[in-house]
Amino acid sequence: MLALACALAGTRAFAQPAAPADDATFVVLTVAADGSAVTLGTAFFVDADGTALTNSHVVYSARQKPDRYRLLAVVGREFYSATLVCASTLPYDPATDRVVPSRDVAEIKMTPSRFRFGEYLLGEVQRTAHLTALPRFPALRLGENPAPGTPVRIVGYGLIGFPPIPGTRWTATGRVDEIGGVPDGTPAFRVESTNRPREGNSGSPVLDASGRVVGMWTWNEEDNLAYGVAIASSALRRPCAAAHDARPVRADRPR
Repeated sequence: MLALACALAGTRAFAQPAAPADDATFVVLTVAADGSAVTLGTAFFVDADGTALTNSHVVYSARQKPDRYRLLAVVGREFYSATLVCASTLPYDPATDRVVPSRDVAEIKMTPSRFRFGEYLLGEVQRTAHLTALPRFPALRLGENPAPGTPVRIVGYGLIGFPPIPGTRWTATGRVDEIGGVPDGTPAFRVESTNRPREGNSGSPVLDASGRVVGMWTWNEEDNLAYGVAIASSALRRPCAAAHDARPVRADRPR
């Protein structure tokens, strides 16, 4: 039985040349005004203008309480502010409730940093605020929904090691085990993997052998350490068209 959780958004057709997944995938955090993080997840660029997709549960606190929480994106050695374009409404509270599988997709958009601090420590690496115009970002291409047995690769950033180091890149390999959907009709598929993604990898792209996005990693199955669930790529093509609303995520102004 499929069971997962993720977020996405967007109404355009994403048609840039494909980029390496390691370059197009990054860390997204929900933080308080002082930079203290309440959630950590993964996002990936689908447009060179800085448009990216992640799970709705990754950005949940920033969406519910925009006056208190903001989105911070760590791309390489720099960090940016991020605006929430849209996010699917979840039928549960990720902070307190058991997961209710549903459409779990959000779209975000990079902006120059508007935080009051100029440096940010993630794991063991100090990042610098990006304050100038945005660069062109490497973007991934969306592929078709995968067939059972398709080999896949998942690239994301999570809590790795002990004690856990946040924002560490994690690559998992596996195969599509089962195609189906969640109760609200969102297409999804199950992935079997011997090195399943860990906490913090929600929102990671699931890639086929050609490097195209065939899904978004969303939930780990609780009763089996070898399986997880991804939202299929067909649900990622027009994320904002299916979202109920979108609230802007405000960021601090720079000094």
